[in-house]
Amino acid sequence: MRKKFFVIFRFLATAGIIFALFKFIPYTQIVEVYKDSEKIYLILAFFTFVSSYIIGIFRWRFFLASLEIKVPLSELFYAFFSGLFFNLFFPSYVAGDVFRGVSIAQRYGDRKKVASSVLMDRYSGASALVLMVVISVYVAGLLGRNLLQDGSVYIAVSILASLMAFSSLIIFSKPFFSLFTTLLKPESKLRIKVESFHDQLLIFKNKPSILLKSLFFSFPTQLLTAIGFFLASRAFSLDLSVLYFLILVPIVMGISLVPITIAGAGTREAAAVYFFSLIGIDKSIGLGMSLLNFLFMVSTGILGGIIYVSIYHRRLQPDT
Repeated sequence: MRKKFFVIFRFLATAGIIFALFKFIPYTQIVEVYKDSEKIYLILAFFTFVSSYIIGIFRWRFFLASLEIKVPLSELFYAFFSGLFFNLFFPSYVAGDVFRGVSIAQRYGDRKKVASSVLMDRYSGASALVLMVVISVYVAGLLGRNLLQDGSVYIAVSILASLMAFSSLIIFSKPFFSLFTTLLKPESKLRIKVESFHDQLLIFKNKPSILLKSLFFSFPTQLLTAIGFFLASRAFSLDLSVLYFLILVPIVMGISLVPITIAGAGTREAAAVYFFSLIGIDKSIGLGMSLLNFLFMVSTGILGGIIYVSIYHRRLQPDT
């Protein structure tokens, strides 16, 4: 019952936020924004978006290989894109991660290692996102950009950095992690499983070179996401420095990860409208850029659904 309640709540939250946005920003303005856009930039933005996913697949393969799990690239492609399909129906992006982890573990075994590869894959991406926005804020400060006069940007960046630091302590500090496991019964099966999984993660603490090398995949992934929004801005005839998008897009995408709405819809759009307005982007264009990103997500998710139904679903069936 509780699970159904949260699903219904998230659907209502998604619908409520989107309804409120269109209440203040008439959809007719959004239609005009798209009609007047330069389509070549929209096409480039889409391919940039897809390219970030492709690099993400190679990053995941790197983590699996570091754990001595060899999986064909085609298999990872099917699992990754099938996971994007399930992301369309659940809050945040957890569903896709769970699916790809379970599917690869089912076919290649060693659940703990596969699960740790998925978690560290996400951690690497988040680390690159935070590092990119912190570096961009520093550079913008040196250049004296007016954007940094707004305190909400500093607050958002500080929150992202704090969450990243907290996550790092959870993953890499056994004493800090133990503070939370004390909430579970000493000999409970859940506690034993959680502690055993955490021991698997500590392998990466003893091999920092793996995390450092993973950033060579993660930085391009985050950079391409920001560039995708930058290209969209060009499609809507805006002439703004890419530096602004290197700061604001990570903030917007970070907010979309909060598990309130389905696939971040609504929270991402509200954040985009607010933060993009700080650099003079009209609210209708800010919403249009975010909805474009959502459209890209839906398109790749549908592609993932086709891959799952036509190819990958059969592979996951047990041999008879």
